[in-house]
Amino acid sequence: MSISETAIEPAGGPLVTLAIPTFNRAVLLRGCIQAALAQSYDNIEVLVSDNASSDDTGNVLEEFSDRRLRVVRQKTNIGLLPNWNACLAAARGEYIVFVSDDDRISPWFVERCVGVTGSPSRVPVVVALTNCHLASFGQIKPARTSQHMTSGLRNGPQVLLAFLTDEISVAICSVMMHTQVLRSQGGFSLSLPHTADVAAWAPLLLEKEVGFINEACATFNLHDDSETGRLGVAQVLADGWKVADLISRTADERIEIASQRQELKQQAQRCFSRRALRFLAYHRNSGASMREVLGFVWLFRNDLMIVDKLSVLKFIAIILCPAPLAARLRHLRHVFSSGWRNRQSVVKPG
Repeated sequence: MSISETAIEPAGGPLVTLAIPTFNRAVLLRGCIQAALAQSYDNIEVLVSDNASSDDTGNVLEEFSDRRLRVVRQKTNIGLLPNWNACLAAARGEYIVFVSDDDRISPWFVERCVGVTGSPSRVPVVVALTNCHLASFGQIKPARTSQHMTSGLRNGPQVLLAFLTDEISVAICSVMMHTQVLRSQGGFSLSLPHTADVAAWAPLLLEKEVGFINEACATFNLHDDSETGRLGVAQVLADGWKVADLISRTADERIEIASQRQELKQQAQRCFSRRALRFLAYHRNSGASMREVLGFVWLFRNDLMIVDKLSVLKFIAIILCPAPLAARLRHLRHVFSSGWRNRQSVVKPG
């Protein structure tokens, strides 16, 4: 592993590390770095950890002469989450943001986050909102904004409840975490390949005071061609409920008011049960048989019992979709996806 040694001069406000773990996505990486370096907040470092890429990643990195860019090069592919933890180990910033090479952050993101941390900075996490790029359809789904909270320092459990009840849209690329706090809790758990990101930042919201930005500051790219997208169905579902259990255990340790503690624990279970049904519905639309989907429902029946009736009805409607219609929808999704990729290859440099 090698790390460039260019120093960062001190500047006003905390140093923020924008960490970009990457592997064999040279074309996407260029735009991700450009977006990171375009921040309106000056005191940043952009840290790229190249996980032994075999494509044009090295040449893309050499295109940048910005002194704020540092590169960590892994000698061999160490895996997705170890590469994220390598970024955490190498970070020099007081705060850190993890941006996958296919995600994008807005120019004002870090400035907004630092603006609510207080002086001196004293919060473990700042959560902003995230748009979602649905790659299969070539569409961007706008972030859900809170109808009850404005930007600023907020009660952490209230922000967490807003996330768990789907009031707000959050992905890790719009979350700024205190670097030492994240290190102290062990970074990203290798035992949670699908939900290690949520497991890292969601428990931090169980502190009394956190930062909240009620504005979309990043775009998360949701697509099938990802490391987590290749995981088995049982792994995906089980990881979700493990995070729900983690939130529940942390709430037991930190939340003194019994009613608030119980609400958080209940909503954590409901949140990841809803997500499980959405994933199973997606799995069915992607060609899985009814028998296979119902097999997973039976396997995880105890966890799914807490789901609200509306989510259950939506799930039933989707899985009962006739096979010819489902096949037609998959075909249309493929057509939209191919058209989007073709447009991207023209618009994006490289």
